[in-house]
Amino acid sequence: MSDTTTIEWTDSTWNPVTGCTKVTPGCDNCYAETFAERFRGTPGHHFENGFDLTLRPNALIMPLRWKKPRKVFVNSMSDLFHKDIPDEYIARVFAVMALTPQHTYQVLTKRHGRMRALLGSQDFIRLVDDHREQTRPGCGDFTWPLPNVWLGVSVEDQKRADLRIPALLDTPAAVRFLSCEPLLGPVDLDGPIIPGRGRPKLTYWLTGRPYWDETKATTTGTGLTMAPISTGPHIDWVIVGGESGRGARPMHPDWARALRNQCVSSGVPFLFKQWGEWGVDWVKGPDGKIGPRGKDITVADDGTVYEPGDLAYPDGPRYGEAVRADHGRAHLTAMYRLGKKRAGRELDGRTWDQFPVVTGAAA
Repeated sequence: MSDTTTIEWTDSTWNPVTGCTKVTPGCDNCYAETFAERFRGTPGHHFENGFDLTLRPNALIMPLRWKKPRKVFVNSMSDLFHKDIPDEYIARVFAVMALTPQHTYQVLTKRHGRMRALLGSQDFIRLVDDHREQTRPGCGDFTWPLPNVWLGVSVEDQKRADLRIPALLDTPAAVRFLSCEPLLGPVDLDGPIIPGRGRPKLTYWLTGRPYWDETKATTTGTGLTMAPISTGPHIDWVIVGGESGRGARPMHPDWARALRNQCVSSGVPFLFKQWGEWGVDWVKGPDGKIGPRGKDITVADDGTVYEPGDLAYPDGPRYGEAVRADHGRAHLTAMYRLGKKRAGRELDGRTWDQFPVVTGAAA
């Protein structure tokens, strides 16, 4: 855990649990595992047991000492809803979050099923309340879902979107968000496009599914019953980023652009975290337009010099290294292994650092 962090969408990290196990392709090059395993077997080190799942009860009280409000990424080195973490321990984590309403907690998981089951359980809510009282007797009532807790799921491709987003929308939360990092394939949040059929089934993930709200129905003087149109739960925030580190897989620019465009059209805040290891060498020309650098060479962070088109996507000589998804020849884009710093955070000439505006707890 740390009072500060370089993660672009949070202020601090808090790890009452460390260690995890892999469940999907997005886990293949896990940065947390790579970091922790470096210290496996080092006597006395915090990660002496590497990336083995480890409860850290001594870390539970850390946020109680933080007075200045901050955004806190919960379990940056694990997954709070891992199957081997006891319900009772997860309740203790939520109790601490309930006792520190000055902070905003960001909980991200790939275990959507357990998250939905636990947070929708009255037994679990009572357990959270019990731990609140034990930690700080007389702390008073609390609101559920906790208004200062944002819940998110990782979405690396369409398959994971289709599995995890419906579960997230079915989970009580003040704010719901997606972390599309590492983005390993195209994701459509409006409803997947089927060739020749368009979008036969809209998802309403970004806007909320409309329905007649019969709880607010009124009767006119002529006896006609009228009900207003309301919308169901929706995604409040989308984070997109490419993969960094050894073995990083490239993210096609069109995947990031498509998600950005969907967010902009729906009024949903969008944050572009990073290109990752692979980037597109874009510059702004004299006419103000954004385009490829042209004939300039590219120098990566490690000093490697690439000529233009060395990693042309998908037709370049290093096709096998650069391509990790199905894109036709119409999608020619020059991709370069630049390194995270050199690739940067700009998408089409600007940074995107939007955050949700919170007005209170949602259902």
